[in-house]
Amino acid sequence: MSLTSSLYSGVNGLTIFGNAMQVIGDNISNVNTTGFKASRATFQDIMAQSINTARGGSQVGRGAAMADVAPIFQQGSFESTSSPTDLAIAGNGFFVVKNPNTGNTYYTRAGQFRTDQYGNLVNPAGMRVQGWKMDPDKAQIVGAPTDIKISSTSPPVATKKTTVAVNLDSTTVGPSPSPLTWDGSGTPADPNGKMAQGTNYQYSTSLNVYDSLGNTHTITIYFDKADTTADGKWNFLVAMNPNEDQSGDTTATRGELMEGQITFNAQGNIDSSNTSITITGLRDDTGTWNTSPTIDQYMDTNGYLKFNAYFLPKTTGGTTDPALQTIDLDLGTQAQVTTGGTTPAVTAIDKWNTEAITTTQYAARSSTIFYDQDGFASGFLETLSVDNDGKISGSYSNGRIVPLAQLELARFNSPTDLSKAGGNLWQQTTASGAPITGPPNTNGLGSVTANALEQSTVDIGTEFVRLITTQRAFQANSKLITTTDQMLSELLNMKQ
Repeated sequence: MSLTSSLYSGVNGLTIFGNAMQVIGDNISNVNTTGFKASRATFQDIMAQSINTARGGSQVGRGAAMADVAPIFQQGSFESTSSPTDLAIAGNGFFVVKNPNTGNTYYTRAGQFRTDQYGNLVNPAGMRVQGWKMDPDKAQIVGAPTDIKISSTSPPVATKKTTVAVNLDSTTVGPSPSPLTWDGSGTPADPNGKMAQGTNYQYSTSLNVYDSLGNTHTITIYFDKADTTADGKWNFLVAMNPNEDQSGDTTATRGELMEGQITFNAQGNIDSSNTSITITGLRDDTGTWNTSPTIDQYMDTNGYLKFNAYFLPKTTGGTTDPALQTIDLDLGTQAQVTTGGTTPAVTAIDKWNTEAITTTQYAARSSTIFYDQDGFASGFLETLSVDNDGKISGSYSNGRIVPLAQLELARFNSPTDLSKAGGNLWQQTTASGAPITGPPNTNGLGSVTANALEQSTVDIGTEFVRLITTQRAFQANSKLITTTDQMLSELLNMKQ
């Protein structure tokens, strides 16, 4: 009988609107949940029952059913925080996290991350954030995505290149009484090789470099005008503290690394001719002082001068000796070179090209314009930073900023079909499709914002309106049941 059917229609209504109220309650309870996406319940009618009427066949509805409960993946607003590992995604995508115990992969928009006791970047539940390791020298990702681990220390980096630019006073009259007479044979030796300004040289500049263990060593470059004429020739000598020279040399050349001459043109710049810088002495890779070095011994294939130093005790000597440290010397000019051989080596210098910051000879007091070197001592992590491409860099106490990792993001063709796993986590399903992964700002993935968290997308006003309409719908369906019950009672009372 149709009255009985109307009872079941009312029961269906109570069920679906009860579930709808649960959806609304879930939304409201997660109004402050980071990265939460509000859900919406939708309804559909149930297949109708066919009946006969005066006009023929007709249909009578049999109530409603819940069609779907789906999250709405719209962008949430950002909340600023003080933690650099609080991350938010602007645009499409999810952070990828992995359970270290089960190996299961999950996806989340909640970027409340921190480092655990082992340095792993994790969410509050200990899930490890996934990404790529980065080559600290090339700042490029390497390998496959893995757990992101933040190193609390930065290992020392041996100096490979030094850059020194000075101005040498063109009005200086030379040479000194005993020009660049180096003597490092004392015990203990004079750190300056018994040289004195005004007696052995006219200007010097020093910079600190680092060996492979992070020890600091001072490299000094001494300059002396070559002769009394104004021809723009300066002799130079590169040296270290003789007491730190571990090459095994015990003669007067101990601590001496390179000797040469620089020729300046009439404009006060290093001359472009192939003989504007000549090398007359060099400590070779065996630790021996060589007064007739070949071009390939003092020039690298990039066109920079190079010298050798044994800051650590020499073992075998030569290019395979782990104690050998070869350092480029950039004086603000780069040679155009010719190379040859199966192992490319410089065979000729064609000319010298002046760089933007360069060594000069102007009529001004001799001074150091610029100096730099690329080595570092060991250091401890001080701060982290994350850019919009998801690259995580560490700033260490030794002044080094090291690229550590790059975040992996994932997107789905049907994100509404992801399965909720609790804890702000989602899981892949057959309906959602396989994840499309990549670094931020690639493959349709959004960018990453540090010191921010994505807020819940729940709109309280909208939820309260739905609360009222759902309550009224539930009330109306309950009224349907009570009214139908009264009609059935009237029917049963007809026989009395």
